[in-house]
Amino acid sequence: MSDILALDIETGNYSYEIGGWDKTSMFEPTVVATWDGTNGNLYCNKSLDTDATVKSLHPQTLGDDLLDHINKGGKVLGHNIKGFDLPVLRDALDCWTAGDLLGKADVVIDTKFHFQKAMNQQGPKCDLTLNTLVKTTLGGEKLMSSHDAPEAWRAGKYDEVADYCLKDAQLVYDLYQHSVNEGIVKSRSLEDGKIVEIDIEW
Repeated sequence: MSDILALDIETGNYSYEIGGWDKTSMFEPTVVATWDGTNGNLYCNKSLDTDATVKSLHPQTLGDDLLDHINKGGKVLGHNIKGFDLPVLRDALDCWTAGDLLGKADVVIDTKFHFQKAMNQQGPKCDLTLNTLVKTTLGGEKLMSSHDAPEAWRAGKYDEVADYCLKDAQLVYDLYQHSVNEGIVKSRSLEDGKIVEIDIEW
């Protein structure tokens, strides 16, 4: 367990079905995963076959856990967590705590935002999708494409989507720790496809 809690969410629908990414209240959260480096929690209202702790996907259940983590001095981590995960949890799940966290910059760490800022200061435009960063920096890979998750959910593959969500939380956690310890992440240039190192300061 650490003071860093990585969070990731999946939804059962697509942005193009609801009129765009800004229609956060119209997304349908299906799974929320958290990972603290040792323990994983899955918030879901379906029965899951998993070693992680499963809790109901309810705004108070999730909100109380996030608030407890913050009150103990912890921080919440995610890749594009300010742009997607927390706004969707605030608006679609009606999770007050998620909205509250968006106003507390000192306790929310958004790796995509931070890496984007570093990249803009250093040069070539790079692919900052989680899968590319994980592949080039850690040699790992996501369990599925984010585009496949809603289809898998609709097909009743709840375990697969939950595993994928938790794995993404773990990958974000590992990527963050690497960037803290090594001071860099790697990506691919959008111009020529070559691997580029981005210096990261926290």
